[in-house]
Amino acid sequence: MISAPIAVSKYHRGMTLIEVLVSLVVVSVGLLGIAALQLTTLKGNQEAYARSQASVLAAEILDRIRANQSGFNAGEYTVAMNGTGTAGTTAGDDLDTWQQLIDTQLPGGAATAAGAIARTAGTNIVTITIQWSERADAATNRTLATTVQFSTRTEI
Repeated sequence: MISAPIAVSKYHRGMTLIEVLVSLVVVSVGLLGIAALQLTTLKGNQEAYARSQASVLAAEILDRIRANQSGFNAGEYTVAMNGTGTAGTTAGDDLDTWQQLIDTQLPGGAATAAGAIARTAGTNIVTITIQWSERADAATNRTLATTVQFSTRTEI
């Protein structure tokens, strides 16, 4: 059986311009959402990287302290934020190198990144504190840089 062709009105042939524009708006909103999600993910990864670097730096100075037990017993590794030990000693060189690594590997650089080592009196318990600044972020309404601290406590 041969059927007759269906008559198509010239007004019903395809998509209208309005349908195309609505589709374009929907796709654009979706792409903007994906871009915002990607930006948030990158920021979170950057903050996590800084925290892991601080953990590695704390472990490094603890290894240096364990390697120089006599300097530790003499109190040569106890320093305030951004402090260095006595120049020319093993502890002083270790602390100077450590502070330089903190300045170069953490956000904020020498202006805001610093480390401190405190020893609990009469014990071998050491607290390592490292701080740095994270940038201001309009997305979370932080208008000023935020100081972040990483602290670990262990017995030598």
